Order: sequence, then C-alpha cells, then structure tokens
Amino acid sequence: MAGRNSARSRRAAARDIFLCPRAVLRAHAGPGRRAGPDLQTRITLASRTLAVSLLCLTLLGTAACDPRPVSEENQDVNALEEIGSESACIDELSDPELLRSQRRVDDALRKALLEGKALDPAAQAAEALERGDFRLAGALTAKGVSTSVYGAQCRIMGGLSARAIRAVSFLDPVPAEKPGPDYLMRAETFARAYNAAILSDERYPYGDICRKFDGKVAFGEDGTLQVQDARPSDHAFGFADLGSVRSAPTLAELARRGSVSRLDGLLRSGQYDVNTPDLFGMTPLAWAIAYRRRGASDLLLRAESSPGGSRCQTIYDRRSPMQVARVQQWVGMLRRMQPLVTEDDFNALQELPRLSDGDIDRFNHGLTLLNDSFAAQFSKNRYLTKHRIYFTVNSDGESTGCRIEPATTYPDYDEKICALGLDVLHWKPARGVFGNVIDGEASLIVGVRSK
Repeated sequence: MAGRNSARSRRAAARDIFLCPRAVLRAHAGPGRRAGPDLQTRITLASRTLAVSLLCLTLLGTAACDPRPVSEENQDVNALEEIGSESACIDELSDPELLRSQRRVDDALRKALLEGKALDPAAQAAEALERGDFRLAGALTAKGVSTSVYGAQCRIMGGLSARAIRAVSFLDPVPAEKPGPDYLMRAETFARAYNAAILSDERYPYGDICRKFDGKVAFGEDGTLQVQDARPSDHAFGFADLGSVRSAPTLAELARRGSVSRLDGLLRSGQYDVNTPDLFGMTPLAWAIAYRRRGASDLLLRAESSPGGSRCQTIYDRRSPMQVARVQQWVGMLRRMQPLVTEDDFNALQELPRLSDGDIDRFNHGLTLLNDSFAAQFSKNRYLTKHRIYFTVNSDGESTGCRIEPATTYPDYDEKICALGLDVLHWKPARGVFGNVIDGEASLIVGVRSK
C-alpha cells in the first residue's frame, strides 16, 4: 500500500502548482518541429513582464517543471532512473529491466530501418511474440500515439501510451528534413506487415482491443491524427463484438466475456495475480467492469482484486476499476466497491470542471491584451498579489457566474477579466462520485500588480 499512499500524496501536492511556460512551449513545438510564426509569437509573449504573470489551473493538478533540458535521448533515461529509484513503485509495466530490454530491441529495429536493411516483418513479429512482447508498431506525434497509421486500430479510452507501442517513426504536420521520406516509407511498409502478422497470430491476447484497420488517417487542423472511416462505437474500452476465445485465454479475456466458471478455474489454480495490469494498464477486474460483467466482477472482487487496479495505481487512475465503473456510470458496481476503499478516498472521486489546452491558450492571449490595456496603472505597482478567479459551471459545461477573491484594487479590471473568462472558456462539466455530470465550481489563480 506504500505505492498507493505515495501516489496520493504526490497528487495532492501537485494541485496548486503554476503552469510551466517551458512545458507549454515544448508541447506546441514538438520534437523535430520547426518554430513557425505562431510559436515565435508565443515565445515573445512568454518573455514579457506581464501584470498577470502565471496562470494556474488548480483543477488539473499540473506537475512541476524539471530544470533539466529534455531530449529524445535523455527523456527515456530519466524515466528509467526514476522507475529504478527506491521510492518508485514497481509493477509489471514499469520493471526497469523489461523497459531497458524493450528499448534495446526497438533501437536496433529503428537503426536497421534507417540503414535500409532488408527485414522480414513476419519473422520479427514471431520473435516478439515468442519473448512475450505484444506491442504493435506505431508512430509518435506531437499530440500522442497512433497505430492506426500502420493498419491497426486500438480502442482504449484516452488512447495508447508510448510504452504500449514499438515506435518506428515520428509524424508531424510539418515534415522534418531527417530522417526523410524514404525512411518513413520503409517504416510504414514494415510496420503494416508487422502489425498484420501480430494481429493474426493466435498467441496475441489483445484481439478484443486491437484489430486490423483499413481506414484512412490524416492530420486535423489542431495537429492531431484524425482516424477516418473507423467503425462507430459507443464502447469506451475494447470492441463490443468479442471474437472467439483463444485456446489458452488470460484472466482478462475471460473477464471480458463474463466466463465465470473458466475464470474461477484459473483463479483456483493459484498461478495468477489478479491485480497484474496488462499492456494497457488494465487489470482483469477493470475489463470485467468495462464489459459490465457482474458475475465476473463479483468473482474477482472476492478473489481480492483491488478497486484501485495494480499495486502502482490508485482509484484515481483513469484505468483503475473504480474509474472504469464511473465511465460506465455503473452505480451498482461503484456501491459494491465503495466499502473496499476509505470514505475520504471515495468522496474524492468527484471531479471539478476541466478545461482544454486550447481554451487555456485563448484565455492567456486575451489576458495579455487586457494587461497591455492596463499597463499604465500596473507600472506604478511593485509587487504581485495573488487572486483566485472562481467560475460556476453548470452540468452542460456553461459558465454561469464569476467572482474574484480577493478583489483587486481595479474594479473595472476584475469585471473585464471575468467577462473574458465567461467568453472564451468552455468547460467539461464536473462529475459526481458515480460519474454523473453535475453543477460545479472551478478556479484559476492569477498574479496582479495591485496597489
């Protein structure tokens, strides 16, 4: 339980941290991306001395800035160092030796593709499956991860993590000069054949979640990859139409199908840890809940499956069984798990209204213009004072009110900053402990050069 407590402490400590300008700029630039006029404008704005200096989203729990420069090379190393530290929680997804091994084989693959070596995708896939590596080939983008570009669609709410794929390329709306189009063509040819071989193999345990995809993928206006011609689905985790079960199914596969008798047989064998996460960070209980299998869920709970998921998760992690039940708005299952967690933790599941990055950018832009109009008044003041802007948000995500506490010494400024927020901020509504949308209140913190 030490891992859960430390994770909860880190979450609480992060709630009132200012946004990091460096991290915001890096997110817009992306690896290998040239700084166009829009980015240069952002850099110029960030360098000014603003009356309202730093915007803080207390509701998002932003992480603190790491002063070390981040590169493609040291980013993975830093992650491994943190994972290997004594204070870090280790589970099957974060085992340092496994991550090092995966990085070595992935580096060798990218090097071979870069050098134009002839590779047999089917043979490479067979070797990966033999060593228990079920990751599909994918591409990294400035906005996330995609396997759809290489003929494999995975349905998992929130998208795939970088650890869940074998990254063979970085794709960007602004193409980089290196490694060049020849490499990208070789990578795509290999990755499509590799994924087809993985998906068609009987040993692949995730056929319920990832399947062959023949649709088109293109960059949208916001720089994200948009999947076209995908089959519509209201299922947040995995495909609704489950295929036939494999000859040697995992706990998760049986949980998804609600196969209580076979699931009970595997549990009685004593060979399985019910709280082991899969490639997507989901435990068997999370999958049983995702498919609303009451019998399988009850059986796994009696076998001491945790509502918080793996030993490195908490009930606040988005793929924990508790959060999956909230996504499903499965009130009965939430009440079933409620006695297994503390009252404080359960009540803390309620979510405040949330903003998108785009809304934050628009608010910051408007804030800059507003501050410029008050430059003469602010220039007379030496010190920054902290003020919290409260927005009341209804269950439709609409801002219905605004107030500033404490008020600044400029009433007209307070009125205009509230008007700005009401105009440009569009919220995702608050959610109650059972996942239902509710009215809520959110706040931002600004620093103002006040008298």
